[in-house]
Amino acid sequence: MDIAEGVTPAYLKLAQIKFCLTLPQFKEDPDLISSLLAGIVQNNMAPYYKEVCTDLSWVFDQTLYDKMAANNAKRMAELEQEKNPTMVDDDDPVSGIWQAKLLYLCSIGDREEATKLAESKLEEKNVPKSQQIDTVFALFRVAYFHGCDIPAMKKAIDKATELIEGGSGGDWSARNKLKAYDGIWSLAIRDFNRAAKLFVDVVPTFESYELADFSTIIKYTVYSSMIAFPRYELKKTLMHHGVMAQALNSNSKELKDYFVSLYEGQYSKFLVYLARIEKNMKQDPLLHPHYKYYVQEMRLLAYKQILQAYRSLSLDYMAESFGVTKEFVEKEVARFAAAGRLTCKIDHVAGAVVTSSTSKNSLQLGAPESRLERGILYQTTVKKGDILLNRLKKLARVMDF
Repeated sequence: MDIAEGVTPAYLKLAQIKFCLTLPQFKEDPDLISSLLAGIVQNNMAPYYKEVCTDLSWVFDQTLYDKMAANNAKRMAELEQEKNPTMVDDDDPVSGIWQAKLLYLCSIGDREEATKLAESKLEEKNVPKSQQIDTVFALFRVAYFHGCDIPAMKKAIDKATELIEGGSGGDWSARNKLKAYDGIWSLAIRDFNRAAKLFVDVVPTFESYELADFSTIIKYTVYSSMIAFPRYELKKTLMHHGVMAQALNSNSKELKDYFVSLYEGQYSKFLVYLARIEKNMKQDPLLHPHYKYYVQEMRLLAYKQILQAYRSLSLDYMAESFGVTKEFVEKEVARFAAAGRLTCKIDHVAGAVVTSSTSKNSLQLGAPESRLERGILYQTTVKKGDILLNRLKKLARVMDF
């Protein structure tokens, strides 16, 4: 099975459907069950069918399995016979056969045989470095597809880095692909900072369609950038970044609105979009383990942003701004403040949040981006103040004259 350029294999989407069926709220969803089974049958995924039946406690249909397994065996035999003795290439034509077999084994969800074939080829010294790199990427996809196996994904990333960074093994394309794979891996281990930098770098030249479609990479870029980059860098990163800006303006309006709502301080809208992001993350096998952390940190960013320009702010105003109750805001702010995540305290008598940005603790615990934006605000105020004073002096001279 060849991977068409710019087209993500359809079978990869089945992993998310299967994952959703492991969640209590979707366990008996007839549409998801039908979609997963239809995808399995369409691609003759006999090995994956057996895995799904085990993991989801489905009733195993032996007749269906035997039919798909027969089609798998037939296709493998066809691939074996596709060797063309008249083919002229720098590589042995046989190498194309095992690579085609590997892709096919991946496409039918045969993790065991795909892993066995890939690892055997990595041990052969006569396999070219470029093919070794493709093989390691295939191993990563196998681990990614079959439940986001973090240890296996890490092993593949380490090996790919070794092959690409060591000597002349990797060309520009291989290095570019590694960024996409490494970005996915970084998300899996909750390293949003690294993921954001990798995705922003790879988006303009993205070509790893065998791993994920472009819209998924755009989504992961926005998610990771929002939590990783300070506010003053976000607009430059997301909206002044040619390809990224085009994607957000054309096909990813909700992601753009998510960014704009926080950037422009539309906090009630931001919480609505964040709730949608949370729902999406819950259903994503890669992001599900991190959704609670992500949502908490993004709310914290919003609180920091609204508080950083004020010495004090009423709880009523904050509640109205976020579209929530006063009790909710008070409880959350108090929790973050007690943990040292917000440099403020609650004045229960005045019903306000009092910031302590000038305190010693603030210098230790305050967010760097908050301090920097305060500095920018101060410099802007001083500059505009000087301009105003100069104009008043000129006006005074005119009046004296």
